[in-house]
Order: sequence, then structure tokens, then C-alpha cells
Amino acid sequence: MEPLIIYLLKANVVISILFLFYLLVLKNDKSFWQNRFYLLSSLLLALFLPLLPAMSFPNLGGIPRQITTANPLNSLYTNLGDPQRVGNMHVSTHVNTHINTAHATVTQGFILPSLMQTLVGIYLLISFVLLVRLAIKLIKLGILIKKTDKQLKGGIYYCDFDGTAPFSFFNYLVINKQLFNDGELRQIISHEKVHIQQWHSIDILFAELAHTLLWVNPLMVYLKRYIKLNHEYIADSEVINSGVDKKDYQLSILHGSFKLQAHQLTNLYGSSKVKTRIKMMNLKKSPKANAYKYAFVLLLVAASYFLIDPPGASALQNSVAEKSTTEATGPLKAFAGLYKTPDKSAFIKLTEVNKALVLKQLWDGREFPLKQKSELEFTMADGVPFKFTKDKDGNVTQILAFGHDIWLKANNGDLKEAQLSQQQLKALEGIYHLDANKRAYVQVIAKQNKLITKQLWDGKEIPMSAQSDVSFLVNAPYFKMVKFTKNDKGIATKFMASNKKDWNKVDSYHPADQIKLPPQTLKKFEGYYELKDRKGQFLQISAADGGLVLKQLWDNKQVDFTATSSLVFSAKENPEFTLEFTADNAGRITQVLAFGQDVWLRNDNYHAPVEIKLAAQDLKKLEGKYEFRNQKGQFLQISAADNGLVLKQLWDGQQFDFAATNPLEFFSKQNQQFTLKFTADNAGHITQVLAFGQDVWDKVN
Repeated sequence: MEPLIIYLLKANVVISILFLFYLLVLKNDKSFWQNRFYLLSSLLLALFLPLLPAMSFPNLGGIPRQITTANPLNSLYTNLGDPQRVGNMHVSTHVNTHINTAHATVTQGFILPSLMQTLVGIYLLISFVLLVRLAIKLIKLGILIKKTDKQLKGGIYYCDFDGTAPFSFFNYLVINKQLFNDGELRQIISHEKVHIQQWHSIDILFAELAHTLLWVNPLMVYLKRYIKLNHEYIADSEVINSGVDKKDYQLSILHGSFKLQAHQLTNLYGSSKVKTRIKMMNLKKSPKANAYKYAFVLLLVAASYFLIDPPGASALQNSVAEKSTTEATGPLKAFAGLYKTPDKSAFIKLTEVNKALVLKQLWDGREFPLKQKSELEFTMADGVPFKFTKDKDGNVTQILAFGHDIWLKANNGDLKEAQLSQQQLKALEGIYHLDANKRAYVQVIAKQNKLITKQLWDGKEIPMSAQSDVSFLVNAPYFKMVKFTKNDKGIATKFMASNKKDWNKVDSYHPADQIKLPPQTLKKFEGYYELKDRKGQFLQISAADGGLVLKQLWDNKQVDFTATSSLVFSAKENPEFTLEFTADNAGRITQVLAFGQDVWLRNDNYHAPVEIKLAAQDLKKLEGKYEFRNQKGQFLQISAADNGLVLKQLWDGQQFDFAATNPLEFFSKQNQQFTLKFTADNAGHITQVLAFGQDVWDKVN
């Protein structure tokens, strides 16, 4: 039993090291093929590297000996392993030979299993259950595919089936053609063909099998997700490289993400990581110079090998019990300083205050204390991790926050505005227009060695802070940061905003015609609208002053709109905020499209929630700490107070007061669309809460 425990320990150590390297260094690299090979190789190495014998040196001393005895796994090997040998490493062979013969006589008929044997038995039982569950999933998937109408073409079975989103499994492509137009169908088929032709289903099954053995490691769940996500990167890249328009394709996968969910073991066209996929499509191709990252993999594998199988030596003998301790923490001043996002659109500052590290968000001044967990890892009060990276000289170079946000070490010069010449500023002047929006014109003007953005729809001028001769920070909701593109003569032709939209330079300004709709026409737009993808979230639209007023019922914020056509309106303050209404054959408004992407359905059955009073004991059972199911480590605290509940977001300290509409349902007094719906088990104990009608938070001890 003990060798199996040691094998599992070693395998989990290897996969953790290799996968963390992927998260920190490789996951945002556009070398998708190399990343696929790396992730699969990581699983293979985790399973087979622990089976290799350790290297043995007849005389091991000095620094190598110190490294071996300092290995934190040594004591585990000594305690768990065979007393005579663990791998090829020599350990003490001394055993106690004094046996109570009377006790031995009594127990020789039946030997009770040891605690270690019991734990191993439980571990293997869970692995077996997971394996059976995987087999059941495969059987269900096979039954689903068998029920479909199939057509073999080019080695691929095209399966027509209702009630599921498009997916592929080996050479089966399952799709409900009624849900998509011809253009979307072509893109979906091209996408899924990549999965089929490159045998991505084998990767998924291999990862699932490895997870049944290494289930105790929480990183395995994320590794499976990143294997699937990398498959999507590969397929997206192949489709776009085939000549498909990138924007149309991105809209297609966004549309596909709203469809019904498919099987876990398949490659799903509209996967849940649509935002990440679109972001990756828009990133520039990783330069070949980045190949140096993969050169470190061999060193990483060697380090993993020597960590799980330290070199042995006869000279060590009993000295494996010796311990070498090192300080887990270093001076906090090494972590203090200024940090920036890769695009320099936001900054944070870390300072040492009363022997603790404090993070300050420079965009709003809010501060958060960080608690040190290990040499390079800190956490917020709610457990959100901040992992630091150091270079070979021991200098901190970046932070990985929330497991996905990268902050690079900056200096005070990054905050200073770049000084540009009048000629450099003049090269950027001109009128710029956002395509497909009649009102969205701005004029870029050089004034007193500064660049100014003038909104031509209202005349408002906004200063631009130069970060370089082409990059500027702009305090506007639709810009934040802009980057100019120049022609061969050094004259700007367009700029891209932080939302990835292009504003093209035009010769002149053509203001949109002012459309004045009569009151009776505006009246037909009035009513309540519910967000299609988030039930219970409403907004109200009213006619006023020749236009429309939109009121967000979750925070009571109001936005004024003017008409640009009979069914299209644009916000006065932000022309990118558009409303496109849809009418039925009778002319009745049925829905509105906001920002060109959010669908709000007409629903005049909205009623403001009615508050009821609950007894103290009914509120008390709802109290506790809850963890977000989709992002482990993110918590909120719910407490009973003043005939209601108080919810505290532990990541930022923000609090919301809630009132009851029934014993298990509540709404926020600050935001009526912020709802809580609790779930209880058969014994009446609360197990989870559903927030906003979609976010699941599990109750934890």
C-alpha cells in the first residue's frame, strides 16, 4: 500500500509543478500546438516519471547532500515508504524486534487493516467510482449519437439532432441545423472539422482517465478545462486562417454560447470561455523569440524528477532525518512597488504598512491588506491568491492575481505623461468616425503640447494622456486607452479603443440628421424589458423631451436617448450605447438590442418585489459563509440583521441589505434585481444560494 501512496504523491507533485508553469508562463502564448503537446506531456510525465528509478551516487556530500536532505518530500518518503528502501534511496533499516507474542497469537486469525490501508482503500474506491461515472457518460453519449440521423461525408458523420448545442466527438459532428443560418453553419462545421481531424477527443478522454487517478489534486479540474480551451484556440485559429471574417466568426461563437449545453466529454463550439477565446483571437501572434519559454521545460522536468526522486548515497544512511530549514518569507520590501497591466491601462501600488503588505488601487484609492502564505504567495482576506514571480536575480517581475490577471512590475516613469513634439501631435489630428454609428464622431486636436478629444455630438473636450507617440489614456467610458495606427508617411489613419473597436479617420464631419419622433410614436417604446439571458433583471423605458429615458431598475441609473431612425436610438453621452428596437407585424415593440449585443425582451408583467417580515430563527439558519462555485476561493458572508439579511463580499468588503419576499427568497434594497434564492436539503439545512438567478454559491463550514 505504501508504494502506491508514494507514487500518487509523486504524480501529484509533478502535475502541479508542470501545470503551474503553464498557468504562469504559457497559457497566454499563441503557440497553441506547442501548448497542446505540453499539456498532454505533463500528464504523461506525471504518470510515468514517478516510476523511474532514482539516480544513486556512491559518495554524496557537501552541497548536493544538503540539497537532498533539505528536500521537503524526504521525511514523507521516510515515514510512508518501505523501511528498507524508497525508490533507490537508502534509509535506516533499524526495526523494533520486540514482539508481544501473546498479542500475536490472538490476532493471527484476522489482522485488522491499518489506518493507511483504510485510506488507500477509500482513495481507490473513489477512483473506481469516477471511472464508472466516466463510463456512464460515454455510454450516454453513445446512445445520444445513435439516436441521431447520420450522413457520412468525407469520413465525418454529420448527425442531425434537436435539443443540444453543436459538438463533435471523434468523427461524429452533432448539430441542430434549425438553430443557425447558412453562414453560421459553415463556420461551425469548419470549426468542428478541426477538432475531428486533429483527434482532440483523445486528449479529452486521456485527461478524464488521468483525473480518475489523480482526483485528489484540485488542479486537475483546471488542467482539463485548459486542455479543452486550447483545443478551441486551435480550432478558432484554423478557421480564421482559412479566410473567415474574424468579427463575423466571433459573433457566431458568441451566438453559439447562448444555445443549449452539450456533453462534458465533447468539443463544444459555443464553449463557456467565449470571452477568453475572443480575447486570444485578437492578440498578436507570439513572436518566435518566445520559444525560449519552452526551453525551460527540460529544466523543469529535471527539477521535478530530482524533487520526487532525490539522488541517494550510501554515505547518507540515517541522515535523511536531518532537516534543513529555510525562512519561508523574505523582506516585504521586495514586493513593494508599482505594478501595471500589460497595456498600462491600470496601476496598483504595494506598500509595507506595520509589517504587512497593502495593495492600493490607483484608479479609485481603495486599499486591501495582503496576508503572506508562502515565500511568493499572498492572499486577500477572502482567500483570493496573489502569486509573485521573481527573476534569476531574485527581483519581483510580476503578479498573477485571481489566477488569471497579470500585473507587471512598473516604475514611476510609467505614470508620467510622455512629452511629445508639436509635429508628433499634429500627425494624430483629424476627425475619426466609428463605423455603423451615425453619431459617433470625435475630433483629435493638438492644443498647447497636449492632445484633446472633442466629442462632436455634444462638443465636450477630454484631455488625452500620452504614454507614447501612439498610445494615450483617455478618461471616457468608450475609450480608456487608444492606440493610433500610422501610414508610411507617419500620419495617423485610425485608432483602436480599449474595447477593440476601430475609429477610422475621415475627411469631414457629417452629423446625423436630428430625427424628431412624435409623442405617440415614442409612446409605443414605453414599458418594461427583461434581459433574455438573466431572468429577473429589468429596465424601464419611458418617453420624455422628444426622446427616450432608460432606467436601470437594479440601480435606478437613468440614460437619455435620441432617435437616429424610427427604431434606433443613441445615448446622448455615449453614442456606442445604442438601442435597436424590433416590432412585430402589428407594429408592437417586442424587444430591444442594447450595445448591439444584449437582448432585452418586452415584459410588462414586471412587479416590484413585496417585502415580508421573517422570524429571527428563520433568518438565522441562512447565515454562513458561501463560496462561488465557478471560482473557488471567492467567498461572501451572509448575516441576519434588522428583520433581513446583510451580504458582505469578502473580496472588497462591500455590503448589501436584503429583504425577504418569502422564507427562501430575498432582494437587495440597493438593487432590486440582485436576488438571492436559497436551497435547503431534506433536513432543512441550507446548502447553497442562487444570486442574480444564475450564480451558484455553495455553503461552506
